[in-house]
Amino acid sequence: MLRLRWFLPLLTFFMVLCSLPGLAAPQPKNSPVNYRRVVINGVRAYVVTVDLNCRRISLVPRSSNGRYKSFRRFIRESQPVAAINGTFFDPATATIICNLVSGGKLLSEGRVGHSLRIDSQNRAQLVSTAGTPGRSLMKLSDWAFGLSSGPTLLRGGNYTLTPWREGFRDPGLFGLAPRSAIGITKYNKLVLVSVSKPVRLQRLAWMMKSLGAQDALNLDGGSSTALYYKGAFVARPRRLLTNIVAVYLRPAEATAPVVSQPPPAAPVYDNAAALPVALLPSTAEAPLDPDYAAPLPGEPAPEPTPIPY
Repeated sequence: MLRLRWFLPLLTFFMVLCSLPGLAAPQPKNSPVNYRRVVINGVRAYVVTVDLNCRRISLVPRSSNGRYKSFRRFIRESQPVAAINGTFFDPATATIICNLVSGGKLLSEGRVGHSLRIDSQNRAQLVSTAGTPGRSLMKLSDWAFGLSSGPTLLRGGNYTLTPWREGFRDPGLFGLAPRSAIGITKYNKLVLVSVSKPVRLQRLAWMMKSLGAQDALNLDGGSSTALYYKGAFVARPRRLLTNIVAVYLRPAEATAPVVSQPPPAAPVYDNAAALPVALLPSTAEAPLDPDYAAPLPGEPAPEPTPIPY
C-alpha cells in the first residue's frame, strides 16, 4: 500500500513532464532535420538544422505571387517539415523585391542582396548577386533553389556587414528588431534561425557564427519573423507574408524531388531596368496577421505550440 501511494504521484509527475513543449520524446539522432533552443550570450535562438547531405531533403521557396497570406495558411497549403519566413517585399504592393528561384525558374526577380544557392546535388553556397537581375544569373538552370536577401552577415567565416553595397538603405533595418537568418556550415548543413528578442545585425552575425555558420544571410525579420517545425509554430509573425522557405523530407522510397512551384504567368516587371536597386524606407506596412496572438508585456517568447488546423 505504501509503495502504491508513492507510485501514483510519481507516474502523474512524469506524464505531465513529458507533455510540456520541448520536453517530449527526444528526436532521432539521425534525423536530417532537427530543432533546438539555444541561449547565446543571454539571447535565446530557435534553430532548425537541415542536413543537405541527405538527398531526401528539398528546399522550395513558396510565394503568394503578389498577394498577402498568413504564415499558418502557407504551412497548411505547402505541408513542409520545417519553414522560415523568406526575403523582402514591398509592403505597399506585396511585390517581392529579391530573387526567388525554384527548379531553375524565377518566381520573383530583383537586384537587392546576395543569394543562397543550392544546386541539383544539394550543395549550398553563397553567391554574389547584388545589383544583378535574376534573369542574368549565371547558369540559372542549375539552381535547384535560390533566394537573395541580406545584408550578408558572414562570408567564409568572416563578418561582412556592408548593407549599402548590397542595396539595403532603410535605416529601420539597422536598429533593434526580432530577426531571422539562414546560414551554411562547412559541413553543408543549413541553419534556419529565429530570434524573438530584438537584436542588431552585428549581434545576429555573431550568433550565426557561434552556431557554426560559415556564410549567412539576414532574412526579412521584424514583424515578419516566423519559424515552423514539425507541427509547431516556433515563432509567429505579427504581419502577413508574401513568401517563405519550405523544407521537405521525402520518404525513403521516393526518388523524385518535391514539385517546385510554377513561376508566375507573366514577370512582375517588363524589363531589368525597372527592377528596384535598393531597399528604401517606406511608410507602408503589411497587414496584421489575424492569427497572431500578442504576448503580454514582459512575457518571454512563445514556446512551440501545436497547430489547430
